[in-house]
Amino acid sequence: MKIVFVPGAADLTLQVDPAMAEPYKFSFDGVLPEVRPVTDGVVVDFPRSFHIGDRRHGGQIVLDAATPWVIEVQGRTSRVDADLRELWLAGLDLQGGVEHVHVNLPEPHGSVPVRVAGGAADLTFRRPAGVPVRLAVAGGSARLAIGEQQFATAQPNYVFTDSRFEESEDRYDILITGGTEALTLV
Repeated sequence: MKIVFVPGAADLTLQVDPAMAEPYKFSFDGVLPEVRPVTDGVVVDFPRSFHIGDRRHGGQIVLDAATPWVIEVQGRTSRVDADLRELWLAGLDLQGGVEHVHVNLPEPHGSVPVRVAGGAADLTFRRPAGVPVRLAVAGGSARLAIGEQQFATAQPNYVFTDSRFEESEDRYDILITGGTEALTLV
């Protein structure tokens, strides 16, 4: 299934419930988005008056753990905390840039693509111990941390690849097409 947020996502908490009977449930504060079931999932459409700095659009989203999910944000992503450790994540696509986004990744099933377009500020990915990853950042980076390694800056087109990435079937392939400020991969 796919969950798509338009025209962006802000002040959200994403969680997973392995005991849920339905594929998803939502609760929102203030101005409510339109939630539309579609053939392959659900679209969460915030009002066109949506502004990233407007905290009236917060909420909590809970996804079913047994369903493979693709999470897509078509627009800016800000102040999102996603604890996906029990999710079957098939892909993550954040379009329009991100700021203050923290994602706890689950054990991967196959090669899982993670895409961030438009740059990132204060972005953290926490992966399960031992899971191989490739991280490619097309733009330059300031304050990049990968595990214990700390970089004040990294040049454009920086690529980090775990030594076991190529031989592993279950892995994360992360691409960030813009520059980054305070990117952490643990």
